[in-house]
Amino acid sequence: MPELPEVKVVVKNLKQSVLHKKLVKIEVFQEKLFKENSISEFENKLLNASITNITNKGKFIVFHFDNDAILLSHLRMEGKYRFYLKKHPNHQHLMAKFIFSDQSELHYLDSRMFGTFHLRNKNNYDQILPLSKMAKEPGETDVNELHQRLSKTTTAIKTKLLDQTYLVGLGNIYVDEALFASKVHPLTPSKNIPKNKLKEILEHSKRIMDKSYELGGSTIHTYESFNQQIGSYQNYLLIHNDKIKNCLNCQNKTKKIKVNGRGTYLCEKCQEKY
Repeated sequence: MPELPEVKVVVKNLKQSVLHKKLVKIEVFQEKLFKENSISEFENKLLNASITNITNKGKFIVFHFDNDAILLSHLRMEGKYRFYLKKHPNHQHLMAKFIFSDQSELHYLDSRMFGTFHLRNKNNYDQILPLSKMAKEPGETDVNELHQRLSKTTTAIKTKLLDQTYLVGLGNIYVDEALFASKVHPLTPSKNIPKNKLKEILEHSKRIMDKSYELGGSTIHTYESFNQQIGSYQNYLLIHNDKIKNCLNCQNKTKKIKVNGRGTYLCEKCQEKY
């Protein structure tokens, strides 16, 4: 699943490609991806409106239109966008096609069909589920507030860092990397994490994701950021990598375990369980 750096890379490329374009047609090939509203309601709200901005709220891509409509897009596991300057043949995994007044096209592909689209209004889009319960990104998070919340739960710290109501943007890859950099065992009960260590986790999370964004994200398995571009941060991962058999810090053998069902890489010698 694309994590925060990958989503931000997609947003950057979308802005370069479709900003200020007027949407004149939507072709939907898999209606179940369009949530809550009918396809005709999506069309009634979005057609003949122009995109004024594209942002993100956590892992959600937010398309802003000049009529105050908001289109939320979540890529989930395999979602990806491709942009074409003119009419282009349909890909086998094409789920939706957005056609603009200049005949350029934005295609949404999704082999797993897990992605979602939600229709919202500008004045309250972040006050309605799924955005209303989202926390903040690591660089914006108050360590005191987060520490207070975590002090009430014995759930493993990795599980809570993946919970978007506690911290936004981290996925499996970057949680492993941040915990390795902070020397914290992923199974540590959240309430046992010292405040100074939590501050360290937040700082490493931001640093790692900022660097990943600069390098176009991490391409593991099938991720592509936009128009089949791939990232390169996977070449700089220090622990979340099947090829790393020995810890780069101590040379001890690395280990892969399951934390709440998620494959998790760690060094049991370097990463302390509090």
